[in-house]
Parts: sequence; C-alpha cells; structure tokens
Amino acid sequence: MKNILPVRATLAMVLGALSLSAAGQTSPGGAPAAADKFDLAVNFTYKVAKITSTTTHFVLPGGSVDAAYNLPGKASGLSLVVDINGEAKSDIEPGVNLTQFSVMGGARYTFHLAAKNAHGADLYGQFLGGGVFASDSLFPGPSSTASSANSGALQVGGGANIRLTHSLTLRLIEADFITSQLPNSTDNRQYDLRLSNGVVFRF
Repeated sequence: MKNILPVRATLAMVLGALSLSAAGQTSPGGAPAAADKFDLAVNFTYKVAKITSTTTHFVLPGGSVDAAYNLPGKASGLSLVVDINGEAKSDIEPGVNLTQFSVMGGARYTFHLAAKNAHGADLYGQFLGGGVFASDSLFPGPSSTASSANSGALQVGGGANIRLTHSLTLRLIEADFITSQLPNSTDNRQYDLRLSNGVVFRF
C-alpha cells in the first residue's frame, strides 16, 4: 500500500454517505440524548513516528474508524471503545517503506460541556490496548531481517468534538501517544504521536 490516495478516497466516500444518513436522523433539539448508545467515528490520521530513538521523525498518513458503546445510568460519560487504524508511507528512509495496521480496545470518558446546547463541545480522554501489524518494511531480528512484524501496543490520549446536530459531530482533534515493540535493531520500542480529525455519527 505505497499510495495512500485510495485510502483517502474511500474514507471520503464513506464520510459523504454517512453524512447523508445522519442528516436524515437529526432531531429538532440537536443535543445528545440519553438513549444514544453508539458513536461511530471516521477519521483522517497523521502519525509522527520514528524507527529508532536515533533516527529522524517522519509522518505516516492514514485513516481510522472507532466505535464507542456509551454506558447508561451512573456510568454515563464512560464508553467502551474499539479503534481500527491503518497507515502507509513510501521511502521513510531511502528504499524503505512502511505499512501499519492496528486494532485497539479500551475505555473512554467524555465530558459533555453545555449538554443542553445543541452545538456544545465534548472533551474526552481514553486508554486503549491492543496490537499493531507492520509490513512492507525492514525489521531486523537476532539472526535475520524480516519484511513484516507485529507487537502489542498501548494508546493513551484524548480529543475534542463539536456537536453539529443530534446525530452528527465534528471531531476537531484527537491526540494519542502510542507505544509499540516492533524490532528495530536497538531497543525494539517505538514512541509515536498520532493526530486525527474527522466526523462522529451518533446512533
């Protein structure tokens, strides 16, 4: 996946289709309803990454989808989240490419500012864990170099959304700190920053 344009085109079509669907479900008040149990976000992502602690940073463009189940009652504000992300870049170093795919799951807590305002803001923090699969690159091991590798990963971060309608929210920014343990010939650890923005659909 050396060219990210097909990924962006697909995300754009998904955004357009879901926006039309969400517009048809908008309620007059526009504010979040207690009965809304699910949020589905579609994002463009940019990961600021390094291969090792001694190499220079590079940016991996990509996209993500995250789904949140909003717990009711006394746990209001708490959500269970699954985040699926993919990204790719050519020539992160001369002749070296990188494609990554990750699946994370965990918890998110959201503060609904001006909850009765149809266009209020939502601020959230989250902690997720899962795994990352990397390919189309070079991963040095004890005895040989592989073209693919996988490892566990942790993701900690948060973001800010602005409610546009009852069913549609604009994700202004999400910033996540992500750690993984892919082979890199030094400490076998990565510390990356992922920035995202997109739209959130409420059901």
